[in-house]
Amino acid sequence: MEEKSSLPLVLAGPILRRVTDQSVTVWLASSQPLSLTLRVYDSNGEQVGCSIPPDSPDPRIMEPPKSRQHMVSLGDNLHITLLEARSDRGGDNPFPCGKLLTYSLFNDDGQELPEIADVCLAGESRPGFYIANELRMLAYGSCRKPHGPSFDDQENIQQKDSLALLAEHLAENVHTLDNRPSHLFLVGDQIYADEIIEPVMDYLQKLAVQLIGKDIALPCGAKPGKLSSEERTQLKKDCGLTSDCTDMHLIGFGEFAAMYLLMLGNRINFTVPDNAPDTPAIQSLRHFLASQPQVRKTFANIPTYMMFDDHDVTDDWNLNRSWYNQVHSSISGSRVVSNALAALWAFQAWGNEPAHFPQDFIDTIQEHLIVPERADAAKHYDFTLRQFHHWSFILPTTPPIFVLDCRTQRDFGTFNSPPKLLDRYAMDALHEAWFKLKAQSNQDTTVPIFITGTPVFGFSVIEGVQQFAYRMGFLFGVSSGMLSPSRLDIESWIANGQGFSTFLNTIRRGLGYKKATFIAGDVHYSFANHATYTCQTEPEPLHLECLQLTSSALRNTPETGRALETFLANDITKVRRGHSKLESLQWWYRIFFWRFLKKDTWKIEVTGIPGKAQHPRPKPTFKAWWEPMVAALLNTTWQWLEKRDGKPRTDPNTYWITCRPNVGLVYLQNGEVTKQVLLSGDGRDNTLTYEIGKQA
Repeated sequence: MEEKSSLPLVLAGPILRRVTDQSVTVWLASSQPLSLTLRVYDSNGEQVGCSIPPDSPDPRIMEPPKSRQHMVSLGDNLHITLLEARSDRGGDNPFPCGKLLTYSLFNDDGQELPEIADVCLAGESRPGFYIANELRMLAYGSCRKPHGPSFDDQENIQQKDSLALLAEHLAENVHTLDNRPSHLFLVGDQIYADEIIEPVMDYLQKLAVQLIGKDIALPCGAKPGKLSSEERTQLKKDCGLTSDCTDMHLIGFGEFAAMYLLMLGNRINFTVPDNAPDTPAIQSLRHFLASQPQVRKTFANIPTYMMFDDHDVTDDWNLNRSWYNQVHSSISGSRVVSNALAALWAFQAWGNEPAHFPQDFIDTIQEHLIVPERADAAKHYDFTLRQFHHWSFILPTTPPIFVLDCRTQRDFGTFNSPPKLLDRYAMDALHEAWFKLKAQSNQDTTVPIFITGTPVFGFSVIEGVQQFAYRMGFLFGVSSGMLSPSRLDIESWIANGQGFSTFLNTIRRGLGYKKATFIAGDVHYSFANHATYTCQTEPEPLHLECLQLTSSALRNTPETGRALETFLANDITKVRRGHSKLESLQWWYRIFFWRFLKKDTWKIEVTGIPGKAQHPRPKPTFKAWWEPMVAALLNTTWQWLEKRDGKPRTDPNTYWITCRPNVGLVYLQNGEVTKQVLLSGDGRDNTLTYEIGKQA
């Protein structure tokens, strides 16, 4: 084992997390326990908030004020700290809104933490942020694989991590708050636990033991730090994990923690070994690591919120009931999921809304990691993490933002059927949170924002192909697994029509909203569209006007690239209809021959929104003899569609869908989205803009 001193004091951070007008939270990971003070300043450099409460005005209270620092030790050399600052004005007096604020961290000797200088934007002496009275701009993205391919629609390589582009944007708009996002949302796949390439895995195995102080074995006896590539692959299969990636899979808590340290700015200074093969993946990894100093500035200068998706744990996580039963019937498989969730809490979820995580939940995680030999503590660890469902959270902004966990609250139905992404308990929790939000402020007239991981309104053609292949799999693909649910990723919202309609009915009827905006990632392509949802109810139909925005991926471009537009994307209006089950129909539909008929109870109409590129699409270069013929066929098709409905398709500046790596910027005015800008290109010279216009 390496010496303790070989680790930096600060392993990750500082990262600005949950911020409201009542509190400011900063997160960091360290190799030693730290005692710190968080101080918040206004634009004049005057202190307006602190993590240490002011002295009590009552002289009878002699006890000194306690710091609002919460620290948990998860290993010998791994300590996670949350610092919460409150306004110095006391009581219900909030922090100033709509003005630039800065902050810093100090040790017990009053010395500023040296890492603060590392995360300041150019020309600034402290990291900064602002609290928005009303949302004007936010940023979001998903799917950030360090060695993932990163190229635009013409296969031009983007070297920088997309989050580094956001740091540059923040630096240019330090004081221009109208063009500076007030929130950053990472909406899934912050790590790819099931796709770790060999040079990274070799490093993580060693760092994991160093962080935790021991190599914690799985129930089957396997020690992650000693597993070879072949043994790790076999263990993955034995655990019931269905990821078919040939790269390696994280197993132990220490490995998950080490990976987060690499992804949250790489203060651990991981470098690619000189003898690593010069593959495209290794080249991409080198470029990714080179831009992490900029990413550290991003995380420190904008309130950052994170919601997980499947790759944060494993591909196909909670895909359907069959997957769930298969993995959790293996004690070791269940432990791998628990290890991923424990790391997910420490590095992602704790900073979203600290009050959601009770002390006994934290104690259960800590107890197992400190004394892993105790079988009863290990069982409690698995059970606690498996049944915990309070990962969703709400931000009381104007408009309000609902960030939904669509992975652990699913209703699976039959063994291999597509799940409802939110079960009835999740709907009840959404309702309860809305009641509390409404009690705090009047949000009836705003257009709420729902962050959902995967798009609520995706591409009908693509989703239709998936569902057709899924059904064909029962006939032809069962034995070979070629068309199995895990291969096809059948987990779109509309794949389970009843769950889809229940969710939208809850927003329209239960919460009373007539309009809604959905923000998502996951699918590795970006787009925007309008949708109208109609549900046949008595005495009159319900209508919900929706806007779907999608930004993906930050760094993981699909190989299909420009070919995705052969699906014609969402450039024409799509109509989908759905049926209800008999139990939800009126009584006369449930008697006699009516029970053999289905009744359409809802429909959606989806219309794509074209994006305008910063620079025209260059003329294609052809490598194969057949490519010119395909290009001519596509161009003819687009011209025919353009004449039919007047929508631009042959304009070289117009994109209905893009695979370019990007981070999305969402502009709002009077509570409604007006524009989406996708920052892309090493010089932000490949930007794509969607003018949203008014929702119907």
